[in-house]
Amino acid sequence: MIDQELPVQHDMSRPVWRGSSTILRRVEPRDWETVMALESSSSYQRAWERVTAPRSPEQCREWLRQEAAKDPLDDNFLLAITDRETGVMVGCVNTTQADPVAGRFHLGMAVAPEHQRQGYAWEAGLLVLGYMFGERRYQKAQAYVHDFNEVSQAGMLAFGAQLEGRLRRHDFFAGRYHDNLIFGLTAEEFFAAHGPAHETA
Repeated sequence: MIDQELPVQHDMSRPVWRGSSTILRRVEPRDWETVMALESSSSYQRAWERVTAPRSPEQCREWLRQEAAKDPLDDNFLLAITDRETGVMVGCVNTTQADPVAGRFHLGMAVAPEHQRQGYAWEAGLLVLGYMFGERRYQKAQAYVHDFNEVSQAGMLAFGAQLEGRLRRHDFFAGRYHDNLIFGLTAEEFFAAHGPAHETA
C-alpha cells in the first residue's frame, strides 16, 4: 500500500458507517426481496451491469449468504443502504477490483426508483469513499458509467471525480452499442472537496 499521510485532520469520533439519513450495513439473506425488486428494473440492470434472465429467490439468497459471510477485511464488499430512521433498505453500494498494491478500487451504487433523489446515494458514496480513503489508505476510486446514465455521471462529478476516458461502443443495450465513461477520483481530490467529516452524530 502507498505509504502516505493525507494532509487532513480526521474527526476520530465521526461514525464511519452512519450519516445524517443513512446507515450502511452488510447485506443479509433476508434482503433478497429488496434485491430482487431492484433487479426487476431493466433500467437498474443496465446501469449496474447488463440485462439478464430473472434470478430465482434461492439464487439471490445464496448470493447474499456468500456476501454476508465475507471477511470484514475484504475490501471488495456489498453493503445495504438503509434509511436511518426506518431501517428500510433503499439500495446498495459496492466496491470491486480493490487493489491494495496500486491503492485503487471501483465504486458502484444503486437506489430503488421510489427512493431516488432523496440523498441516499450521495451519502452512501461519501461514507464508502471516506472509509476507503481514510481508513484503508486507498488512493484512487474509479467508476464506469454508461453514456446514457446522466444521473450517475453528474454524481461522480459532484464527488469531485474527473472524466478520464471513454470506451467507445463498449456495451450493448436495447439494440445498440453504448460508450462506457471512466471516472477517477483521488483521495486528495475527495478530501479537498468534502473534508474529513460528513456527519458527527
